[in-house]
Amino acid sequence: MADGRPEKIPNATNIDPIKSMQPADQEQPKPSASFDSFMKEGSSQISSAKTEDLSPFDLAAQGKTAISTGPTHKSVLGQMNSTASVLGDLQTQLNNKNLNLRQSQKYLLRNKLTSANQNIRTAAQKTGADVGSPVEPFNRKNPVNKFLGLLSDSQNQLSNAQAKIKELNANGTSMNPGNLLLIQVKLAKAQQELEYSSILLSTAVSDIKTLFNIQL
Repeated sequence: MADGRPEKIPNATNIDPIKSMQPADQEQPKPSASFDSFMKEGSSQISSAKTEDLSPFDLAAQGKTAISTGPTHKSVLGQMNSTASVLGDLQTQLNNKNLNLRQSQKYLLRNKLTSANQNIRTAAQKTGADVGSPVEPFNRKNPVNKFLGLLSDSQNQLSNAQAKIKELNANGTSMNPGNLLLIQVKLAKAQQELEYSSILLSTAVSDIKTLFNIQL
C-alpha cells in the first residue's frame, strides 16, 4: 500500500466476482421413495380408469350388490307390527289416571294423532283393504276419548292391511312396487308422529308427578 497499488489478497485466485450462481447450480430436493410410489400408483389408477368408457348398463351391473333392495311384503309387515306396538303404548299412556293435559298439549296431540291416522289409512288403502269411513270429528268435551278413538281406528286399519298382505302372499300375488314404497313412506311418517305423541304424554304425566311431590 506504500507505493499506491492495492494489496493482493492471498488465495483469492478462485474467486470470480463476475460469475453468478445459476439456477442449475442450486441443489433441488429429490422426492422420497414413498412419494414417488404414491404418485406412480395414483397415475396408474387414473390411466386405468380412462381406458374404457362404461355404459350405464355396465355401471348398474358392477354396482348391483351395493344398491339396496326395495320394500317387500315381509318388510312392510314388520313395519306395521312396529307401528302397532307404538299405538299400543299410546293407548296405555292415555288410560293413565294421572294424565292431565294442558290446552297446548291437547292441540298438539290432536294434530299428531289425526295426521298419523290419515297416513295409516292411506297405507292400508294401498294394500287393497277396506278402510271404511273416517273417524268422527274432534269432540272437545272429551278429547282423551277422541284420541283413543283415533288410536283404535289406526290399529284396525293396520290389522286389515296385514290380513290383506297375508292374503296376497297366500295367493302368490305381489303388490305393485310403487304401492309398497308409498306404504313404507306413510307408515314411517305415522310412526314418527306417534313417537312424538308418546314423548308428549310422558312429559305430561311427569309434570303431574312432580306437582304431587311438591304438594306433599
